[in-house]
Amino acid sequence: MMEVINILNLNLLIVLDFFRKEHPTWDNAIHIEKAIKWLCRAHDSTDDGGVSEGYHLFYGWLPSYPETTGYIIETFFDYFTLSNDESMKDRAIKMADWLLGIQNNDGSIPDSYFKENLVFDTGQVIFGFVRTYEETKKIEYKSAAVKAGEWLTKVQEEDGSWQKHALGKLPHTYYTRVAWSLLRLHNITKEKRFLDASIKNIYWALSHQEENGWFNKSSFTLKNHSHPYTHTIAYTIRGILEAGLYLQENKFIKSVTHAMDNLIKSIPQNGGVFGSYDNEWTGNKRFSCLTGNAQLAIILFKLFMITKNDRYITAGKKINHYLKCKQELRVKNVNLHGSIAGSYPIWGRYIHFTYPNWAAKFFIDSLLLENKLT
Repeated sequence: MMEVINILNLNLLIVLDFFRKEHPTWDNAIHIEKAIKWLCRAHDSTDDGGVSEGYHLFYGWLPSYPETTGYIIETFFDYFTLSNDESMKDRAIKMADWLLGIQNNDGSIPDSYFKENLVFDTGQVIFGFVRTYEETKKIEYKSAAVKAGEWLTKVQEEDGSWQKHALGKLPHTYYTRVAWSLLRLHNITKEKRFLDASIKNIYWALSHQEENGWFNKSSFTLKNHSHPYTHTIAYTIRGILEAGLYLQENKFIKSVTHAMDNLIKSIPQNGGVFGSYDNEWTGNKRFSCLTGNAQLAIILFKLFMITKNDRYITAGKKINHYLKCKQELRVKNVNLHGSIAGSYPIWGRYIHFTYPNWAAKFFIDSLLLENKLT
């Protein structure tokens, strides 16, 4: 019966996307609340304390995903601060406890199917451990973060990249988000080894930036390095930006500004950033990577905070309006209502036919930041 329902959902949403049926938008707070409720359903859909990777239109709810559960913890604590809803804090701690339970003895974190231990996943879980320690002051979360950081420094290459235990055994510039996690760890430990490992990786990534601001090696696979998704482009840029803010290093911030100034030229009037780009900043117009949209909006808002240049906040708000139009509010199915798809249209190249948890997470983060600024 469930498979029949899922097939009907799939067919309905394909038809809706084909005819570009959208819905009205409301105040940001309403969209945030609906996305939070959907993330709570993703959390409740598993019985282990982690957050489901997302909802697939045919397979239903997917298993808990350690990587994204790690940084979703931060979003739940942020929403707790805003709403004073104790259940949000309780959920975040429950997620952190699940991650404590699956952490390997060497400090690494396994992927969602527990097949291998990955650098990127481990870095993202550090965000969750650090934030839970900051909120609770319980030493077990700090100890887990330190153990994860020690493993990351141990497996890092001499040039600052990560290749062993990296996706496809390839070095990726979007692992600057791992470098950022080590800075979060440095903030609570003040241990120089974590600072040094982070800076080393940032400089390695900068060595792969071209004159037009483009970052090479910013995709999941070598095959697609020439046309990565905005998701990993934004990962790369955000990691460098956050390092620049933490270290007060203007060189890092300038590299980010240079990249975003070129990308911003291609943003369509409706705010739907193209799904992937080549090294000339030419986008694939056939789809939009909705996760990448939200991540780019966050970067634009942060650049506005630094520069006070209105074009950054204008572009960020335009992207967020597009995302609000694409939030899944057209159907009443509780497994879908409030979610954000991987791609628009739903059959687009990035995580097609699926509503990943990280899309909702970054959507919430972006709206919260917009509200803070405006």
